[in-house]
Amino acid sequence: MSDAVPGGLSLATAAPCPKLSTTPMNVTDAPAPLSKAPALHAREDVDERIEELDALVTFLHADVERHKDSLARQLHDDLGGSVIAALMDVAWIEQHESPLAPGVAMRLTRVKDGLRDSIDLARRLVEELRPTLLDSIGLFAALSWQFRRGCNRAGIEYTEAYPESVPDLATGTLIGLFRVVQEAFNVVLQHQSVTSVHLGVDTVDDIFTFELSDDGTLPQNGSRDQALALSSILHRARNVGAQFSVAARSAGGSVFRISIPIPGYMPGDSHA
Repeated sequence: MSDAVPGGLSLATAAPCPKLSTTPMNVTDAPAPLSKAPALHAREDVDERIEELDALVTFLHADVERHKDSLARQLHDDLGGSVIAALMDVAWIEQHESPLAPGVAMRLTRVKDGLRDSIDLARRLVEELRPTLLDSIGLFAALSWQFRRGCNRAGIEYTEAYPESVPDLATGTLIGLFRVVQEAFNVVLQHQSVTSVHLGVDTVDDIFTFELSDDGTLPQNGSRDQALALSSILHRARNVGAQFSVAARSAGGSVFRISIPIPGYMPGDSHA
């Protein structure tokens, strides 16, 4: 039944409202909480992705080192050999075509100077790509020479302590350790108010350990460049199977620690 309203429209009679129940709701009748499974799966996916990216970065670091080694050998053997051969040809011309006109002699001198500069450049590039100091004077002497030079330039006191011998490590491992400690040293030099740096190397319980400490002031908020440098050190260490950590010292400054297990290492079995 409906009541007529002006305009020809009708208003239906409303049905009576149902009565609300006054019976208390049992807790078991409450809606089930939202499942946490999607969040957990998302977190697991993120962690898995981070691990994949971390492994990729480590692989790329190792791949870069392999390419550096290959390029260093090409620069040394191919380019270096070609430049030296050119120098020998110039020397032959000077000996067998004399007397030379003044203009020719001047140009040959320029050629020789340019070739010598090329040899020096190739040597510097090879040293950057693959530190030949390790082959010529060994790991400890190479670290000592580079750190002393860097600290002298920066006006920083430098002390060091080494064991009697270096473990018998593969060349790639030696280069990797050298790079790791070298990068840690570069980070230390960026700390504020550094007056002293100490490098301690030791072998205890078949663990080859490097500890690099300083007395500088650590940055309150780590910069992006420093974060990238620490990440690079971490991945370089992983490439050679080493562990890396950095911590603040109670007396001020920081301590960088790099350690690598040496299976079967016995003191005295290797050279310093």
